[in-house]
Amino acid sequence: MPKREIIRPRGVPVPHPSFTPALRFGRWVFVSGAIATDFHSGLAPEVKGNPGVPLAGEHRIVRESEYIFDILRRTLRVAGTNFTNAVRIAQFPTTRDAVDPYHIVRREVIKPPRPASTSVVIPGLMVPDASIEVEVIAILPEDGFRKEGITTDKIPQPLGGYAPAIRAGDFVFVAGQVPSDFRNGLAPEARINPNFWEGSAIDREARFVLGHLRTTLEAAGSSLGNVVKAEVYLTDLNDIPRLDRVWREYFPVDPPARVIMPVDSIVIPDGRIEITLVAVTDKGRTKKKVVSTSNAPAPLFHESQAVRAGEILFLSSQLAADADGVVAAARVDPNYPFGINRPAAQMQAIMEHAEAICAAAGTSLRHGVRLLTMHTDLGEYAAAVDVRRRFFPDGQPATTTIAVPGPLQVPGCSMALDLWVGIP
Repeated sequence: MPKREIIRPRGVPVPHPSFTPALRFGRWVFVSGAIATDFHSGLAPEVKGNPGVPLAGEHRIVRESEYIFDILRRTLRVAGTNFTNAVRIAQFPTTRDAVDPYHIVRREVIKPPRPASTSVVIPGLMVPDASIEVEVIAILPEDGFRKEGITTDKIPQPLGGYAPAIRAGDFVFVAGQVPSDFRNGLAPEARINPNFWEGSAIDREARFVLGHLRTTLEAAGSSLGNVVKAEVYLTDLNDIPRLDRVWREYFPVDPPARVIMPVDSIVIPDGRIEITLVAVTDKGRTKKKVVSTSNAPAPLFHESQAVRAGEILFLSSQLAADADGVVAAARVDPNYPFGINRPAAQMQAIMEHAEAICAAAGTSLRHGVRLLTMHTDLGEYAAAVDVRRRFFPDGQPATTTIAVPGPLQVPGCSMALDLWVGIP
């Protein structure tokens, strides 16, 4: 039975005592999003540098990145692993200008095969002056469960120096892929002709990306049918209906659990979509199992409520919504608008729905291992987290909190969760 253990490295700053810097669950290590702060001074003093000579020394974002990787390194070490065993890394910069100096440090710290990587630009972090937040998933290697970089020359090669996919035992982590050939920005095959009204930008870009994801999965011994979790980053959520037409073609039955996140931009400025996947191998012992229950709202789009793979349950986007929109308990009455704590009511509904899905899978939220919280207004965080803590009596999951551009896919919803739960 996998054991859930919270990791609290000495000297690693935390925003509040109940924060979980990292969590070890069986052979997995989940590290919370790291920001270059001491949670007292905004950016840590050594990151800010000397205000009297602001241009002396390394670029500020290089210093910021070094601080972040020091936190991650120390946290992984206390958890019993290191960057060599990192299988996935996600970066959330608040500006495109942060990515290149960040990559300088990442290339120095993490050697190939680097973890499957995703970077998307978002509007804000919990520390206003911070430029980037980074979260990591690593493994505790054992026989039959070791990190392996997967490459293929059948897809465009990413410029960031990371592996297109990482395999660890029966699990495959596919790096975020975008509609680019990495020569022309947006690939010619993914473009529509502006001189004609035929063609859909999201249709072309999604087909380009999903085609290359399928090729990458095949190189890793997997397939689209064995995708258990998809994370889709969109610069315009109005693309969802046309995206879902394509999604149904590539995932006609038992679609993966899916999180759709609005973002400011992806790696190519005129691109609309980035997708990253988690899958299981076709011939492995770990099987994909779709989980559903009538005790939580049915998915609003073409995705499963949740999918189990081995000891991990992957949930789709959790919003305080059902087929009628925002759930009644979180709905603001325009005639009495101040009679409800909207963020608290939304979080209560989200957690109750998530708990029902966990119960259907034979687990509970107390076994949560990874949590990404998305807010269109970070000012709602405090009210929401007060509610959320009650559902994790044994300590919170490894957590990353970011701002996302609004509105979300359901009008009136201002927060969404991406949740992974362990199955003991």
